[in-house]
Amino acid sequence: MATILITGGTGLVGNNLTKKLIEKGHKVRILSRSKTGSKGGIDYYRWNVGHNEIDNHALIGVDSIVHLAGAGVADGPWSERYKKEIIDSRVDSIQLLFKKCQALKAFPTSIISASGTAFYGFDNSDKIYDESAKAGEGFLTEVSEKWEQASADFEKYNVRRLVLRIGVVLSDKGGALSPIKMPFQFGIGSAMGTGKQPFPWIHIDDLTNAIIHSINNQKMNGVFNAVAPETVTNGEFSKTLAQEMGKPFWAPNVPSFVLRIILGKEKADEMLLNGAHVSSKKLEEAGLSFQFPKVSLALKEALK
Repeated sequence: MATILITGGTGLVGNNLTKKLIEKGHKVRILSRSKTGSKGGIDYYRWNVGHNEIDNHALIGVDSIVHLAGAGVADGPWSERYKKEIIDSRVDSIQLLFKKCQALKAFPTSIISASGTAFYGFDNSDKIYDESAKAGEGFLTEVSEKWEQASADFEKYNVRRLVLRIGVVLSDKGGALSPIKMPFQFGIGSAMGTGKQPFPWIHIDDLTNAIIHSINNQKMNGVFNAVAPETVTNGEFSKTLAQEMGKPFWAPNVPSFVLRIILGKEKADEMLLNGAHVSSKKLEEAGLSFQFPKVSLALKEALK
């Protein structure tokens, strides 16, 4: 079995991925700012990106690196300082790993890095983007571009590199679904803005299965959209969420100006009011079978 090193291993996706990897008999290492030692079959190694520090032992004998680390884009106001932290937390961390691998002459056979469907921008059109499309415009597009570019140096050392452009992750353990469903719990849920904006999504089990599939499938290389096959709008998603929760679906929608006042225009426009439809075809052709191809199935599972 393989030895997998995960950045962001204690987050929502990292926890789910770690559990599945251990169940499959893999060894898991997690980089942490506080924990060291072994617990529950996981080896923790200390690192501090700000100080360019990492326990060298974390990198010796690693087969694959999964790069999930990054400050949450929804966790704070988009001040210039926090926007810089969002980018630096993704870029500096993987560059530190590269430099340490280079110094130790100990490279993995593959690296899988997260990115976002925001790469494609926010045109709100009916177009469905595949991996060949050029980058759009916006702050989150910039984040995605720089996140992807940060792992490119690994290819110089014959490391198989994959990038997963991830949609909104649906999980019963938290993440984006928790704040989205809150107004529905009180019977006042509705779509946001026009409700026509694309809402690319994926169930967390399908996402972690995609990561494991990427680790195991030596033929996979390059960029893959990690989204479910069914494309929906915010309005369609919201209506399905209300149905699965057994709650009313209200009209009118939450006005755009209200969301812009609460979150700030840039953040509201990029996170809630605009988007792009994204194709999962390439990932399916690579052999991934989705457990939750439709949003109704994903929400039914995530709301248990």
